[in-house]
Amino acid sequence: MKHLKETLLGGLATLALSLPTTALAQTEQPAMNEKEKCAGGDFDAPTNLDMSLTAEGCDGAFYPVSYFEQYAPRTALDMVSRIPGFQISSSDGKRGLGNGGANVLINGDRISGKTGAHDQLSRINANTVVSIKVVDGTSLGIPGLSGQVADVTTKNTGVSGTWEWNPEFRNRVKANLLRAKATVSGETGKLGWSFTAENDAFRNGNRGRETLTLADGTLFETRYEDGQYYGDNPGVSADFTWKPKDEHVANLNLKYNQFNFNGRENSKRTATTAAGTTQETLFSNAEDEYNYTIDSDYEFPFLKPDQSGKLKLIGYYRFEHSPTVSRFDIFDPMQGLTTSERFFRVADEAELIGRTEYSWKPAENRDWQFSVEGAFNYLDIVSEFVEINVIPDEPNASRVEEKRAETTLTHSRNLSPKWDVQVSGGFEYSELSQVNTPDITKTSDPEIVRDFIRPKGFASATYKPDDTLKITTKIEREVGQLSFFDFISSVSLQDNLDTTGNTNLVPQQSWNGEIEFDKSFGGGNTFKATVYGELITDRVDRIPLFDANNVITGDAVGNIPSANRYGIDLAATLKGEQWGFKGTQLDLKLELRKSSIEDPIGGFDRRLNNDKVSFWSAEFRHDIPNTDWAWGFYTDQYIDAPNYRISTINDFNFAGPWGSAFIEHKDVFGMKVKAQVANLYDASDDFRREVYDSGRTTLTRVEDRSREFDTIYRFQVSGAF
Repeated sequence: MKHLKETLLGGLATLALSLPTTALAQTEQPAMNEKEKCAGGDFDAPTNLDMSLTAEGCDGAFYPVSYFEQYAPRTALDMVSRIPGFQISSSDGKRGLGNGGANVLINGDRISGKTGAHDQLSRINANTVVSIKVVDGTSLGIPGLSGQVADVTTKNTGVSGTWEWNPEFRNRVKANLLRAKATVSGETGKLGWSFTAENDAFRNGNRGRETLTLADGTLFETRYEDGQYYGDNPGVSADFTWKPKDEHVANLNLKYNQFNFNGRENSKRTATTAAGTTQETLFSNAEDEYNYTIDSDYEFPFLKPDQSGKLKLIGYYRFEHSPTVSRFDIFDPMQGLTTSERFFRVADEAELIGRTEYSWKPAENRDWQFSVEGAFNYLDIVSEFVEINVIPDEPNASRVEEKRAETTLTHSRNLSPKWDVQVSGGFEYSELSQVNTPDITKTSDPEIVRDFIRPKGFASATYKPDDTLKITTKIEREVGQLSFFDFISSVSLQDNLDTTGNTNLVPQQSWNGEIEFDKSFGGGNTFKATVYGELITDRVDRIPLFDANNVITGDAVGNIPSANRYGIDLAATLKGEQWGFKGTQLDLKLELRKSSIEDPIGGFDRRLNNDKVSFWSAEFRHDIPNTDWAWGFYTDQYIDAPNYRISTINDFNFAGPWGSAFIEHKDVFGMKVKAQVANLYDASDDFRREVYDSGRTTLTRVEDRSREFDTIYRFQVSGAF
């Protein structure tokens, strides 16, 4: 704890002291009139790329299109990614639709449905972007948004499109030649449209030595393992925006994807003592998934015309069909195939959400919104375990359902030019049900039904003592999202572990608090510090299972009464103009986190399973003035906490740091071409497993492995039309 505090204070002091020096070194910025500071999309963009001509103040920082010209962007994502100190966050994986969402707006409107911000921005041609304004979310009157929010203003330029191709090469792995994306968009009358086709393919692999030692350090087995993991994710999407008349807006988003995955791990094992084995094993797994999403919304004036009353109707549906198979085979040098196991599973998942929002503005700088949301989620699983020379059991079937409803009332208010506040409160009702069929040819078990009522809400405030500093605080009561797979038992053939499902799981809840300091020093130099903490109840983790004699027989995913987590995130952006290095930018990040939970088996305090311990990164880019060339590098390092189970402690460790460097030319026959070399520091995927008896009291063996994955060569060719 002492070391953590010293590190936090040291990091804050170092960055805070360095940035004011940057500010003092700047030349005095030219004065801005009110139009330049606050006009938003009507701002007359400067013709040069001087950072000092980006407008800061009023309710945000304004970035004209000319600011991004030096990067030769192809999409809106390329542009937003270059805003100093700004980081995109999405609503992916959150419970339902709810308030807030991504911290990106398109023409002042939230991104509809659950479409990720990165995905949506990558579909917008940079040629259609008029400007980007970064504002404080609390001041927008949009429930749930706080901190920095980027509002991208676009215009109709007729039919346009973007495309990119991203091949990748590395030793001992097949070349990845199929990763590509293309988008065509435009407007026809009052209808805007966009069509995208892409394949997010990957070709990964690693290999290396593993050692197995007894508790006393005696080496009893060595292994050489080779892993190959190939996947293709082709998909198409279509987005439509219809504006039949003033203040009427309808959105429709359609998406279809396939995911085809094949992985294998070959292990050649050599015994060094009688405790080891000499054999070869092959573990492989495959998935052949398809999924589709339909989401839509329609907003129009409703009631209270004098108070800008608007009603928004939102619908969302997602379905996923995922057949998977895992195989584990053991080959003996003398006997041949001795063990052959198969685990088959077919999972169907669906989520259906309907949401209604009514908002009105009774007075200037005051906004209200009342919302009602209902959801129905389910997971259907049929699984079967098959072993060589053993009559297989009948397939098992399980179904988990959740019916959920929530209502919230949110109020946003501008108290003064320096203060914005937002308060939201509501309740959530959910009903969880599960039915298992040990043999799908027989009668199901009785249905298990449970229901809950949970309060939820938040309070957020932003204080702006001047145009260069924003301090945002937020306190939130959050209800977590359960994974329905945790309700159902499964088998890991690779680790020889059974995971027991838990029909008594309840959603995790937490009180979350954070305070964010966002300082701009002008000229694109920024510093941000976020301090946060969480008080968690019903933490979803691993818990032991006991028999009638109170003897541990296994473990399952379950709820632990309480836990806590807190940390600090630091980020800084430095531009090189004031030191005579025009066109350079350095982005720095440091994240430190501490968590605590009582281990349900050992009774001691430990970190949350697989929780972040630390992360740091440094990214440098130099756009060489008066040329089409750019170059740069990126490096990072992360450390995660171990994962505790009934008889193992598993610790995944990426032995880095990770490093990459690139060189880019922005006009090769009208295309942008980028070449990148990655894994500069020869990092490796390392793993350590300590194996104990049931109950984790006596250590029996230790498994240590390190797998290298060689240098990676990546290319990106992109264009726009």
